[in-house]
Amino acid sequence: MHYSIALHSEKGTRQTNQDRVSYSENKNGVFMVIADGLGGYVGGELAAQTVVDSLIRSFDELGDSKVDDPAAFIVLSMNYAHSLIIREARARGINPSEPRTTCVACLVQDGYAYWGHVGDSRLYLFNDGELLARTIDHSTTDHMHQDGVVDEQVQRLASGQLFRCLGGNRRPVVTLGPETHLGTGDTILLCTDGVWRAFKERKLAKVVQMEMVEDSVDDLLSHAQRYFRHDCDNLTALMFRWNDNPTSEKPLLNVKTPELAQTNLSNPGKQRVPIPNPPSNVERKQESEEFSSVIDEIESLVKELDTVYEKKRGDKKNNQ
Repeated sequence: MHYSIALHSEKGTRQTNQDRVSYSENKNGVFMVIADGLGGYVGGELAAQTVVDSLIRSFDELGDSKVDDPAAFIVLSMNYAHSLIIREARARGINPSEPRTTCVACLVQDGYAYWGHVGDSRLYLFNDGELLARTIDHSTTDHMHQDGVVDEQVQRLASGQLFRCLGGNRRPVVTLGPETHLGTGDTILLCTDGVWRAFKERKLAKVVQMEMVEDSVDDLLSHAQRYFRHDCDNLTALMFRWNDNPTSEKPLLNVKTPELAQTNLSNPGKQRVPIPNPPSNVERKQESEEFSSVIDEIESLVKELDTVYEKKRGDKKNNQ
């Protein structure tokens, strides 16, 4: 395998950094993880650290063995990490329902990429400056953006309601990406919301084109810090570039498996990423229950969107 990888994390203007990032590699693949502890709850830093440590340990325990079922590996590893968050909280005398975190994990093996996420930390897939796919946040604002209710600018600036995470009272539901055959130069970006909120997707696609992935990561964080100035969230990014030829290995998975029916991807560019089956009735019911639990947040979200629009109009007026 020929690839390049870089990562970096900064606390921004916050007192502590509740983001965590890591990766591990063996002769068959690379496993990458990012987590962003939820600041509105006690123990976000603990949750993020527990998740990253647990997932990397799960991969390392395989030694040089291949992951036979990447989808199952990602889902089971995240569910186990969820249980560990609760256990660690109890051991430290913290309310076990408090520590929570987002998570996005990606396995690259035999020239294929497999990923899963919970929350609003994102994975992007680019090639030659074109966005091929990205994960869809488990948040009201990103779903409203996908439905055309709000534009990209508002979606980036309005926090909305997060309805999935690791930790907390509910068992996590992991959204999986399809088995993705990597082409030469394909670039995978994992990042927390402190990074992606600073970029329109077209701008992001340009930054990741830099020849050295280290330079791209540094530029991502520097731009985000300048963009948010005195109110900058934690910033974390990991970038992976596939520098090898496309593999001739046969795929491991069938995209029609029940696990992959959870997939929820935005694929505005090339259609090399397989399009998954529509969600099952059970999954639709689960999604409906998730949305019903955040209905009370819609009114406050609308007010927040009004504030964002007012700010945009004010900025435009001041620039005239």
